[in-house]
Amino acid sequence: MTTNSVNKGSTASLEKVAMVAKSEENRAASHHQRQQAAASQSQQRLGQLEQFRAEYEQRLEKLASTGIDARQMVDYRKFLGSLNDAIVRQTEEVVKSEAQVEGSREQLIDRTQRRESLDSLVERSRAVLLKEADRREQRLSDERNLQQHGKPA
Repeated sequence: MTTNSVNKGSTASLEKVAMVAKSEENRAASHHQRQQAAASQSQQRLGQLEQFRAEYEQRLEKLASTGIDARQMVDYRKFLGSLNDAIVRQTEEVVKSEAQVEGSREQLIDRTQRRESLDSLVERSRAVLLKEADRREQRLSDERNLQQHGKPA
């Protein structure tokens, strides 16, 4: 087996590995996009809960200023307590989803760097093959010229 055939095989193998790396990068990018979307939705839910709490607190203040019976006040405060609990849980969800976004971003960066390194390696391997082919072609051309014109003295 010649050096050239080994290099062609190596380049082909590298190209396959690079294709797998590109596929992994694409999967990581899709995963990262999904994580970003989930984090955005989580943040929106938190904003909605906080807005609803603010509106509900305003209603309670209005009712309290105009007069509210004790039973209604207890119900409002109980509901506000439940709403605050939901806000705490949603805040935890936002923090968790932001951490997942960061993790998926780091994974995407890692996959992208790996793919770029492999692409560079494939290109260098192709360049070596081309250089070897050019040398072979030049050597053959030189040998033909020598055969046709005789050896120099």
